Amino acid sequence: MKAFSSIPEKSCPAELKSISNDLVQKCEGLPLGIVTLGAVMSAKILEKSEWGRVYNSLSWELRTNPLLEVVKSILLLSFKDLPYRLKYCFLYCCIFPEAYVIQRSRLVRLWIAEGLVEQVKGHSLEETAESYLMELIYRSMLQVVERHSNGRPKACKMHDLLREVAISISEEEKFCTIVTEQEVAKETRVRRLSLQALNGQISSKDLSKVRTFFVFLPKVIPSSFISLPSGFRMLTVLDFKDVPIVELPEEVAYCFNLRYLNLKGTKLKALPRSIGKLRSLQTLDIRNTGNLKFEYVSGTWAPLDACEFKNLQVLDCVEVESEVLLRGLKHTTQLKRLGLTKVREAYGNDLCNSIERMKLLRYLFVMTIDEDELLQMDALLSPPPFLDTLFLIGKLEKLPGWFHSLHSITCIRLHWSRLKEDFLPSVQALPNLARLFLINAYSGTKLHFRSGFQKLSYLELRFLPQLKEITIEKGVMPCIQELDIESCVELKILPSGIEHLSSLQELSLWSMTTEFLKCIRGEQAVDRNKVKHISKIGHYSETQSGSWSYEPLS
Repeated sequence: MKAFSSIPEKSCPAELKSISNDLVQKCEGLPLGIVTLGAVMSAKILEKSEWGRVYNSLSWELRTNPLLEVVKSILLLSFKDLPYRLKYCFLYCCIFPEAYVIQRSRLVRLWIAEGLVEQVKGHSLEETAESYLMELIYRSMLQVVERHSNGRPKACKMHDLLREVAISISEEEKFCTIVTEQEVAKETRVRRLSLQALNGQISSKDLSKVRTFFVFLPKVIPSSFISLPSGFRMLTVLDFKDVPIVELPEEVAYCFNLRYLNLKGTKLKALPRSIGKLRSLQTLDIRNTGNLKFEYVSGTWAPLDACEFKNLQVLDCVEVESEVLLRGLKHTTQLKRLGLTKVREAYGNDLCNSIERMKLLRYLFVMTIDEDELLQMDALLSPPPFLDTLFLIGKLEKLPGWFHSLHSITCIRLHWSRLKEDFLPSVQALPNLARLFLINAYSGTKLHFRSGFQKLSYLELRFLPQLKEITIEKGVMPCIQELDIESCVELKILPSGIEHLSSLQELSLWSMTTEFLKCIRGEQAVDRNKVKHISKIGHYSETQSGSWSYEPLS
């Protein structure tokens, strides 16, 4: 009504409908943004190229067009009201591309590496950074797009209009430079650099001041495309996540101040030996590099020197070439997150001895070299006291004896364990366990949930080939909200006692047998009354084309 007020019936021309929708989405439902943008566009020529120019340069419009000053003033009000440190944490988020989903853990580590988080007595830097994030969310400066089962934010993003404001402020204060076209990034003293286009060229003459370098590029690009220009010696943050490079530039070895190195999702096969020079490194993320193997993740080989980093807090995910690497890990006592792949049975003692020293560890991921290798972790006398998340991927003869002492654990994943004994008594009393994933973890025929699991909110049972019966006693899992059962081919009947799970909101079934589905399909089904309290029930089945079809059963 605003933009096309001069046109009969105020209707949008057909050739402008697509770009009009894009402009409306920029506002993401903010009424003032929609009305003000409509007023701006009413003065524009009704040509697609002109409207496209406005869309592509909205940050420039925010600075120069008086009709948008009202919106800018209101959005700036929230920014100016932020405490000093939160202002820069907020501006930092505009480094990411438009509509980019930012993982909470990634953002927290970046803020810390950049020195944006204040050291508060009695609190860790992570706890303080988490409080910053919650404050920005509370003020609607960041939007939560994904949460953990306990309600804790898992991922967030910036509102498009707020991002445009952040970009305009960042440019004025020279906080960061975003390269989207060849002619951009001509500043002579770039501090933070974000490359977001395949044709983006770094034309700045002086890169000696660059502290932060992000690359966001299409996955289908020549492997030789990325290289570090000379002069990048002062880097503290280097993020190549999902960029398909096969080799890390040798220049990285000379970045002595580097604290954060993200290579997750690259095609990297190994790290150069010279990376051991990076003594300031806090985060080294090499998950899912190379080719994906053993169904879950793959890692990258790292030189032995990397294990002597005294400041390293995140090492994720490194291939274990020998027990020598595991012995070296005993020096990394500041580790809070550790991921290891290609672990052999013979490495058990060295692995456990090193983990024993990691008193600050909160996340542990251990995966054997293949599905038949035994994962040996019984030698661990006492697990890290603050361990929150545990992944064990590989064959287990039995659960390690220290499982009962995981008092801080909230998430356990057991993959390919193929346990023969009933292991539930070892985990049922864990006081904070909220999420339990059992994927090919049990080779028995019965699962009997006798007691406990008082805080469990999510349970996944997948690929349990011999399982024929599930029994849930009354009072067990009182907080369960979601139950996923997948590819349990011998399970023909509904879990006994599922009617006791009054908090269960969603039952997701994947590739289950016809006999199982008959129990609940239709109002006359024999077990229909047992699941009537569940608001969402659905079955997913794979089609011949490889896609998934969905059948609602609620």
